Amino acid sequence: MPRLLLLALLSSCSSASASLRDFGNGILVAQHRRAYDADSADKLRHGRASEFKFARFQHPAAVKSAFSECRPESNFKAFVGKDGRSGRVCSTQLGRDWVLAESEQVAPSCTCAQVLGAYLDGLLQRKWSADKVKDVKVSKHPWPKGGGEPYVRQDLVLHSQRVIRAHTGVMCYSQRITVDKVGSNYCAFVCLDQDAPATPKRPFNSLAVYVSLQQDGQDVRIYAAGIFEVNRAVVPNLVVFDASGIAGDMAGKGTLWLAGHFTERALLSRTRKHPDESIRQRVAQSLPWGRHSM
Repeated sequence: MPRLLLLALLSSCSSASASLRDFGNGILVAQHRRAYDADSADKLRHGRASEFKFARFQHPAAVKSAFSECRPESNFKAFVGKDGRSGRVCSTQLGRDWVLAESEQVAPSCTCAQVLGAYLDGLLQRKWSADKVKDVKVSKHPWPKGGGEPYVRQDLVLHSQRVIRAHTGVMCYSQRITVDKVGSNYCAFVCLDQDAPATPKRPFNSLAVYVSLQQDGQDVRIYAAGIFEVNRAVVPNLVVFDASGIAGDMAGKGTLWLAGHFTERALLSRTRKHPDESIRQRVAQSLPWGRHSM
């Protein structure tokens, strides 16, 4: 009997370890299911954004459907940045100080785990958002104090931003990222870490973000949706101009660097195989910047 109890205990520990470490990838996974759940009945409504909560294990199509009362699908607009980021974005004002920011993009020639690893990489975030992000520190919390699910914490330091005729000063805050795995795909959820120190001036008083990563052949489709309560000390609301729409637009474009990063990586991989300059130029011109319809 003692031996059977020991075997049962070891089996239980092994199962818990697998759920947290995602089969050796080093990614903290809170929960793992084989398929998406049924669509949530919760809907986002104008003027009641604070009541909406992202449900776990939702297909990205179900999340988009939850926003149908606030904006049509046609509101998405294509965007290509000078730095290589590309995709589609949509910003929707939800009333009062709330805004919905969405983005769609395709990361070529990679896996969902690789995209998630890049998304959680502080150095890459600093590289692609150097004009806004001064520093990012990333820490893993597999066994949170007081219980709860494992999460990754990002401590962000943002550059001072000009607001009308003044500057915000350096802004600091932290956010928690919880990751679920659905089959071979991932869903990540981001919220402010209220237990971490923060400056009074930060872009958002509240945020809830859903990120979906779906494998599509050799590429990964990425959909992100964030519901934010903007901080009016940073994002002003003037009589003739409400900057919350711009804040949402910037938030939507903020994650599109993932497509740029993996396109850049694909280019480097191909040019290593073709040292001839003329061939390198043809390879660069053939990269799938606008190949995918989203």
